[in-house]
Amino acid sequence: MSSSSAPRSSRFPLKVTITAVCLVLAGGTWLWLDSAGASGACQELVGDKRVRAALGSGYRSDLGCSELGAAAKRATTGASAGKHSLQQARAMQNILLAMDDRMGTGAGQVDPALAVPFAEALADYADDTDQILTSVNVDYIRAETQSTSPWEDQTGVHMSISVDSLIHVVRGLSDSPAAYATVRDAATRHIAADFAATPRTSDKVMLGLRAKLAARILGSLDGVAQKVTQDKRQAGAEKWGADVVARLTAHSKAPPAYREDPAGHLLYSWKRELKDAGPKNPLTQLEAQSEDMTRLWARALGLEQGMRDSLPGESRDNAIAARKDTFDKLR
Repeated sequence: MSSSSAPRSSRFPLKVTITAVCLVLAGGTWLWLDSAGASGACQELVGDKRVRAALGSGYRSDLGCSELGAAAKRATTGASAGKHSLQQARAMQNILLAMDDRMGTGAGQVDPALAVPFAEALADYADDTDQILTSVNVDYIRAETQSTSPWEDQTGVHMSISVDSLIHVVRGLSDSPAAYATVRDAATRHIAADFAATPRTSDKVMLGLRAKLAARILGSLDGVAQKVTQDKRQAGAEKWGADVVARLTAHSKAPPAYREDPAGHLLYSWKRELKDAGPKNPLTQLEAQSEDMTRLWARALGLEQGMRDSLPGESRDNAIAARKDTFDKLR
C-alpha cells in the first residue's frame, strides 16, 4: 500500500473486552544479499511445499527473488484493497510460516526484490496484522493456537499466525527501508481509521484502550526498527531511518478538517508533523508516533484538558513496553 493511498475504513475494528483491558495494562540468521547468494536463498524458499501450495499456478521451480515476490503478491491479494478470499488468506499464512521457519530471530536481510512486493502484500492484511500485534482479540488467538486459520465471518476473511512469527518476518523484510515504510504506513492508516470510528461519546476507559492498542502496534514496529538499526553501523542506521521517514512523508498533503474526514485528518496531520521535524533523529521521531497521533486525536475530539494530557502519556508508556517486548523477541 503506497503512502499516497486514501485512508480506508477498518473492516474489522479492534475488538475490546474487559480481559483485553487487563492484558493491555499488564504491559537464525537468514542472509539475503544482492548477489548470487540471494538467488540461492530465494530458491530455498521456493522449495518449501507451503510456498508451492500458496503460489498455485504461479509456481515455478526456478523462480528468482523478484519473480517470487510478484507471484506471492498475486497469490495473496485481490482486486479490492483489504478484502481476501479464503484461498488468498491461506496463501499469505503459508508463506509467512515458511518464511518464519527459515528466518529465526537473527539479523535477516531479505533481498529487496522479494521484501518490497511481499511487504506490499502484507500491508493489504493490516486488519489482521494489527489484531495479531495487539494480542487481545480472542478470535485471532484461538485461530492461531488451534490452527483453524483462515476463517470467514460476517466481516470478511481473516488469517492469524503467532505474534513471534509475524515479528520475525517483519524484521526480515525491514532491512529494506521501503518494505518497512510500507508496513508501517499501512498500520498508521489502519490506526487512524480505527480512531476515527470510535464514537465521540466513548468513555474514558474505551478511549484509553483504543490509545493503548494503537500503541502496542506502533511500539512493536518501533522494536523492529530498533533491531534493524542496531544491526547496522551508525551511518547505515541513520540513512535507513531517514529513508523510512522520507517514504512515510513522500505524499503528504494538507490535512482535511476532522469533521469532514476524521481518518484523513489524523493521518495527514501526523505526516505533516513528521515532515516538518526534518530528517534529524528519525528513530526518535518514529518512537513518538503513538503519543503524537493520540494527542492529535484527543485534540480533534475536543476532550477536556485532563484527558488530552493523560491519553498521550498512556499511549507513550504502552508503546515503550511493546517496543521492549518486541526487541527482546528479536535478540
